[in-house]
Amino acid sequence: MSRHSPSLFVLALSLLSSSTLAQPALPAFELQRLQLDPGALGSLVVGTGRTLDAGVFRASFQVQYEQGALSFEESLLPKGGQSLVEGKFTTHLTAAYGVVSWLQVGAQLPFILNQAGTSTLYAATPAQRGLGTPWVGARAGLLSMKRGAPVNLALDVSAGLPMGSAEALGREDFMLLPRLQLGFQGESFQLGAEAGAILRKRLDLGEISLRERDVIGNEVRLGATVTSLGGRKTRGELSALVGLPLQGGRMSVEALLAIRRHALPWLDLYVLGGPGVSSAMDTPAFRVMAGATFSNAKID
Repeated sequence: MSRHSPSLFVLALSLLSSSTLAQPALPAFELQRLQLDPGALGSLVVGTGRTLDAGVFRASFQVQYEQGALSFEESLLPKGGQSLVEGKFTTHLTAAYGVVSWLQVGAQLPFILNQAGTSTLYAATPAQRGLGTPWVGARAGLLSMKRGAPVNLALDVSAGLPMGSAEALGREDFMLLPRLQLGFQGESFQLGAEAGAILRKRLDLGEISLRERDVIGNEVRLGATVTSLGGRKTRGELSALVGLPLQGGRMSVEALLAIRRHALPWLDLYVLGGPGVSSAMDTPAFRVMAGATFSNAKID
């Protein structure tokens, strides 16, 4: 046997082991759970049944960080340790326009700036960056306190476009989010609630996570918010978001606190953040966001 035979054998064994243990790519799906409200009348993340006045345009830019965005830990407490996506930075561009007094259209364009994590034997980490799922939607006001109704009531329907990056977990072939939104405005406060459902393709990731009920699929989406009003330059808002699975997944819960500052009549600055309390794989341990909103008219 040649003196080089042992080293060649070791090299061949190493190459064989590497190819055997190569992690497969994750199947394509939209990892981002949070949906922003392009009109942001009341809450940044929960609709209050209001629509922008005719001719009013509003655009926002925000940067978001999520910790433990894709994790298979069982604990309901904030996730620590290794995850397929441990940290994730995303930018969001949103825009909304009041077509008439009762009809608003909107859009949302996310881009994943950077995400990183730890691969497992069963899956590789997703691509570091890429386009997320763009959303377009419309909101029709059914009742309005401006027109003498006791509450605000609206039907909102948004659709995700299959244009994002599959490698960065920012794409699905079909996503639809219809919601019914209800709100009430007092002199110094505002209440809002919404109920809807996210409709999408079912995907079971149990073979990757080695857990039961790690399913992406249809779910009921619920939200509630309370915000301050009264024309103050600084106002707060508290929102809660709940996802109830319909196809065998896990429940998701998030609580988000935001502070908004009316820097100028046409400019809002804000920060938002809070924890996720869930063992659902796509609920982050916490998220924080900072952004600015521009408008051609003064908005509360």
